Amino acid sequence: MAVRSLRSGRTRGDSGEESVPLDVSRDPAENVREILQNVAKQQGIPNVLKLAHLNNFVKLLRHVGVSEDRLGFSLEEIIICLRLALLNEAKEVRAAGLRALRHLTRDGGVLEKLLLLQVDYLIARCIDIQQNNEVERTQALRLARKMLSVNALLFPSSITNSLIAVGNDGLQQRDRLARACTAIICELSVKNPVAAARRGGLSTVLKSVTDCQLSRINEALITTILHLLNHPHTRQYIRSDVGLEQILAPYTDFHYRHTPELAEGQLQEDREARFTASKMSIVASFRSWSGIISLCKTGNSGIQSLIGLFCIPNMEVQKALLEVLFEVFLLAPPSATADFSEALMSIDPNRFQDSWRLSHGFVASEAKSILPHRSSSRPNLVNNYLAFVLSAFIKSGLLESLVEVITCSTDVVSIQATILVGELLHMANTLLPHSHSHHLHCLPSLINMAASFDGPSEKRLRAGTAVNRLKRFHERKKRGVRASSLYLDHILRTSGQSQACGNPLSRSHRDNSFLKDTEDTLMSIMRDSHVLSHKDSLEWNWDLIETVLKWPNISLRGSKDEQMHKFVQRLLSFYKPSSVLYGHLELKHPKAKQLTMVGCHFMDFLLASEEDGQVYLEDLVRDVVVCLFSPAGLRAERSRLLATLSQKYFLLLGTLSAHPNGIKVLEKCSVFQCLLRLCSVRNQEQLLKLSVSTLDYSRDGLARIVLSKILTAASDTCRLYATQHLRVLLRAGVEFFTNWGMELLVTQLHDRSRAVSMEALDILDEACEDKTNLHALTEIRPALTHLGDKGMLLQLRFASIPKGLSYLSERGYIKKQLEEWQQGYNLRYVDLIEGQLNEALTTNRQPAGGDGSLHRCSQRLQRPSVYLPVHLYGQLVQEKSGCQLLQTQGVVPGLSNLVRSPVLEHWQGIKQLKAALWALGHIGSSNWGVKLLQEDGLIPDLVSLAHHCEVLSVRGTCVYVLGLISKTWQGCDSLKQHGWDAVRHSLNTLWPVVPEELEPPSKPCAPLPSTAPPGHDGGSTHAGGSLQDRGGLENGGGVEESGVQTEQDSQQSAGDAAQVKMRSHSLNCGVGSLSSSPSGETLPSSDCLTVTTHSPLAPPSIHKSCSMSLDSPGSARAAPRRTQSLRSPGVRALSRSEDRGLVHWGSRRALPSATLKSSSFHGGRTSPRDAQGYATLRRLQQLRIQPSLSRSKALVSPATDLLFADVITMSTGSLASRRTSQRFLKALSFTSLDKEELLSPINQSTLQRSSSVRSIVSKAAFSSSRDYIGLALPVNISSMFQIKESLYFQRTGSPPEEHPAGITSGSSDGSSVGCETLGLPSQGLLESSVAEQQLGSDETGLQEHRHDNCLYCSALSVLELHLQSSSQEGADVPPPPEKSPPPSRSLLEAPVAAGPSGVSGCSDIVSQGSGGSTGSAELVVGVKFLPEDAAAGRVPLRKEVLRLVVNLSSSVGTKNHENSLLKIKEKFPHTFDDVCLYSEVSNLLAHCKFRLPARRFIQELFQDVSFLPMYEEAESILSLYVQKTSAPQSDSA
Repeated sequence: MAVRSLRSGRTRGDSGEESVPLDVSRDPAENVREILQNVAKQQGIPNVLKLAHLNNFVKLLRHVGVSEDRLGFSLEEIIICLRLALLNEAKEVRAAGLRALRHLTRDGGVLEKLLLLQVDYLIARCIDIQQNNEVERTQALRLARKMLSVNALLFPSSITNSLIAVGNDGLQQRDRLARACTAIICELSVKNPVAAARRGGLSTVLKSVTDCQLSRINEALITTILHLLNHPHTRQYIRSDVGLEQILAPYTDFHYRHTPELAEGQLQEDREARFTASKMSIVASFRSWSGIISLCKTGNSGIQSLIGLFCIPNMEVQKALLEVLFEVFLLAPPSATADFSEALMSIDPNRFQDSWRLSHGFVASEAKSILPHRSSSRPNLVNNYLAFVLSAFIKSGLLESLVEVITCSTDVVSIQATILVGELLHMANTLLPHSHSHHLHCLPSLINMAASFDGPSEKRLRAGTAVNRLKRFHERKKRGVRASSLYLDHILRTSGQSQACGNPLSRSHRDNSFLKDTEDTLMSIMRDSHVLSHKDSLEWNWDLIETVLKWPNISLRGSKDEQMHKFVQRLLSFYKPSSVLYGHLELKHPKAKQLTMVGCHFMDFLLASEEDGQVYLEDLVRDVVVCLFSPAGLRAERSRLLATLSQKYFLLLGTLSAHPNGIKVLEKCSVFQCLLRLCSVRNQEQLLKLSVSTLDYSRDGLARIVLSKILTAASDTCRLYATQHLRVLLRAGVEFFTNWGMELLVTQLHDRSRAVSMEALDILDEACEDKTNLHALTEIRPALTHLGDKGMLLQLRFASIPKGLSYLSERGYIKKQLEEWQQGYNLRYVDLIEGQLNEALTTNRQPAGGDGSLHRCSQRLQRPSVYLPVHLYGQLVQEKSGCQLLQTQGVVPGLSNLVRSPVLEHWQGIKQLKAALWALGHIGSSNWGVKLLQEDGLIPDLVSLAHHCEVLSVRGTCVYVLGLISKTWQGCDSLKQHGWDAVRHSLNTLWPVVPEELEPPSKPCAPLPSTAPPGHDGGSTHAGGSLQDRGGLENGGGVEESGVQTEQDSQQSAGDAAQVKMRSHSLNCGVGSLSSSPSGETLPSSDCLTVTTHSPLAPPSIHKSCSMSLDSPGSARAAPRRTQSLRSPGVRALSRSEDRGLVHWGSRRALPSATLKSSSFHGGRTSPRDAQGYATLRRLQQLRIQPSLSRSKALVSPATDLLFADVITMSTGSLASRRTSQRFLKALSFTSLDKEELLSPINQSTLQRSSSVRSIVSKAAFSSSRDYIGLALPVNISSMFQIKESLYFQRTGSPPEEHPAGITSGSSDGSSVGCETLGLPSQGLLESSVAEQQLGSDETGLQEHRHDNCLYCSALSVLELHLQSSSQEGADVPPPPEKSPPPSRSLLEAPVAAGPSGVSGCSDIVSQGSGGSTGSAELVVGVKFLPEDAAAGRVPLRKEVLRLVVNLSSSVGTKNHENSLLKIKEKFPHTFDDVCLYSEVSNLLAHCKFRLPARRFIQELFQDVSFLPMYEEAESILSLYVQKTSAPQSDSA
């Protein structure tokens, strides 16, 4: 076919390369002239020479630079000659020409000249045509990226349209550069969004998102869109409710087809691919604040569309959506199985991982994954992110939709949904504030389905099964983390952490403790174990063997029975390496773990036998030394360590090292000496790893010496592992680590390996979370400046303690750091935090080696953590003197100015705002700092920014910053006044978390009958006024510090009044101010229904800053242990309570109170359904407790009231609680009994273990100074999702006469707003000095032809300017080419008219020429008789070609238009050998949207253009240079 012949017309050319020497000592102008003469000749120069000269041109530019004075030619003249290389028939020459132009384009001035000469037409031509020319197209794309980096505002639309065409259709045509083109479009969208949006580049990016299943590329694509959504100036380019929501289409559209050409057999495979791509983009969107806010905004949001799909019975979509949610919440997805136990095991965090093998990270990697971080005060920013996303999903009804999936889906999907619900409930209890999570754990809909007999029985059974499964799931959560390997379990047991982490050895002891301590029973068990009767050791009953070894009060010392000695000898023979029994078993053997555990018990048994057992121990240890540490044994065992149980011998040696007698045995057998010698032997990393991981370091001795030797003398790999093992010892809580471990870590800071020193620095940073370790490090005073920024941040930690602050101040370090942080490090801190967050929340990972490159992690094995880096201001405010220093320096006023007057028009201003926010957040992380913020009134400004800032990423920064402020109770109270609730527990609080206290509500609520008598003041020193007089509470006003108000109830009986009055005077509240921290002065307001009860042990309310004291122990004893009963208001009472006014709230100086809070999603008030449910639950619980308690106690139990609020709170003061008598705390702890009985359906064992009121009170009394988790959320999270709507960007075309087409096509033909924002040029870069006579388009056949958009005529303009300048100088110059009339006389000139500058213009032209192929045939027939070179014949041919080319921009009738063009090509071939016509067509391709097949067809139609006039122009320039150089020589002659 003709099209194939056209596409095969371009030959490969010579592929070889001939070396042409370049003499750099010559005049650069002579070298340039020689290069240009060889490149500009159309014939007579081999392609290999042209290639060599072009490479020499690049070398010359690198040597002399881009300077017109030194090169001898103007840049325009050089470009006119170099562009001819892009017309060569050899792809290597074209690639070299593009490379030369790329090196020439050094700045925006060169780029302007390049576009002025329309070189972008030829670059687009190279990108469009695909004929085994990847080297050429690659160089074209590199040149395009160079243009972007030089000046993105000048990026031409011709190249933009070409890139978009390849990005849209390249994958369907198997174009290998399609993704590269899409990447350049993304870069253009970021640097010049106007150009990308005007040409439809953003649609290409969104289309490519669902086309890509590679996570890193998918993230880059969707991040481009999210970046534009982040700023209000660029948000207009994304269509609201349509643009970003396109990524949801594979889920929301059940008949979705990405391309209409898909066959029916490929639909399922394509659908799975779209699910994968859509999942990646959705997850990436929820990793960005702009994505979260855009998908969760009020109205028909994307998150509601996703959650609503759970209600549609489509198992495929439900399963795919569950995978999305597991990814969003950073959870490991369970395996797809119908067995709940198997699914539960698949997500066990303690399951063995490949990275824990001896050949990889071993115990150090396992401990880092399992053992919790030591941080107790630094917030984990990933938790803040997860809490925000979880609250948004819960607000949109996620849990209710998951309950529907559980009860209506298949077993596999139901199990996955159940596990997801369990994970989310666990996360909600841990991370969400009480106001967001207190109503979640009941799951009313699920319980109602399980208990109701009205609905279908199958649904009821499924709901009941789900409840039981959730119970099993949370029981596993309560167990906490446990060691997976015996190595880590050994470390935890020897460090005293075995109970917390689950010790299998001690568990076995408890299981067998019931056996009788009789000799007959012992002998019977020994016989039944078959040790004495069977030779095959694997047939022995190892359970009974373990029972014998752990038998109480039995050892060889007191046993004279020969059978016992024979029993021990048989076991010893089995474990000796020389017997080739135990040590040669595979690690995967079913009994491997049990055999090793019995071996450890065997060591303990022999140690307990003292002298009798020592003989056997020495025999075993000597055998181990011979087999493992001798030269022959090293060679033999090295290959078996990775696969056999021979590596477990080190665990047996480690068991001995934990006992004094065992250490003596090891010393006697020279084990430590062998280990010390091993440090200097090469290629013994595995043995050294095992040695480091098994020795016990709790005692000062040879074990620590071995560790110190390995840390300093071993290979780089061993030193790094030994350093990592110090983190294991730190987290395991090894005794006296502060004394010796910190010194070893400081020594590692000076290691010759960068990886070792940085690892030690990271461990020290974690260790300093413990103040004891920080004091020890301050005493050492290490040198940290050589470690860069991380070393400086660690040294700043000294400023958080008085001794360290004085040490740094004496050296002048603090003053110097204050200046550096104010000048620039605050900005670098923003980059540091955002870099860590990006690494944690994306698929890119920073390798441990620190080579600076990011790599993709195939699977996320655990939730990432980003602990907040140290900030100078945050360390200074920990002490009063540091806070005063900040106040003296005026730091807070300077930061407040940036917050109140932000500059959001450019990214530097946004970065400065973020830096100020982080600085203020760190200042507010202590009580002293909160006082500074309150004095400046900054907290309302921060809250306002979080809700209303138009830059969405700033809102996210505010979420983190307000979380920092909520680390203290004062910060929590301040945020409560402005509608933000905080998490009030620390990082090391065990699950399930019980809130410490109930906060007063933040909005006016309906008053309820008070239990206080008239005139009762609640034990305060000042009584407030009436309720109406205190209406200022509604507006967040302050309340008298010492005042306690209670609403008077005229219906209260006199007896009750007297009883309450008697109890109220038994305690006295002090009102003294705190000396260690500032106290708050305001009282938060309320937004929910609140019931307050007063009791002798729980009076109205209390704040943590109060000072409490008892009048006398006797008065405390005299207080009766009961309280007033709470009457549960009915539904009608609740509905009427909205108009009753405010509830009276007491002073912060009062004692703790039990408060009932009821809230729901319906406007902040309890819905009638919830209220009825709470009332019913209250009656049922009262009936349940009557058998065990008297009626009076049941009615007055404070735990009864606390249950219906779903919280249990007891709060104490920070300093006063330390002075609270133990008798008061003991009296207060009685509520734990009622609580456990009342909450028995909600896991009684859980509350008994970690959440009893007694434990909470005792911890609060003695460690009340601890910090909270540092997490706060708005009470109404929907207020964070309000975005000011902006009109969608319209592609309005501007008159082309304003700017040259090559320069303005991608940058300045947009709206006036975009031009002003981006600073686009407003007038043309070239003005002709010759008055042009403009001819009509009917006389030329070209509608848009001008001197500034034609390849030939633009160069003529430059040439004419040089002619004029030469004539003024009187030089004798040759005339212009004969075939090229002057531009003022050219018949090709067309009038400047507004033509197609975009898609709309293109559609206009298509509508004007919609005659179809019939008109084309008539026209061709009508011009047959005309001579081909006659002007009268060229005009109609040009018009017809242009009309058909424009029609190719439409997909209608494409084949007919192509055939018509081929007929013209066949009958009038010279029509397509017209440079001006090709320029006109290139102008159309630059301004109109053509699909890739049409672009390639058009480019190949003009593939035979000779471009002879362009070669003549170059020859004229070179001849002009010859005349210039010859004239001085003739004058001198």
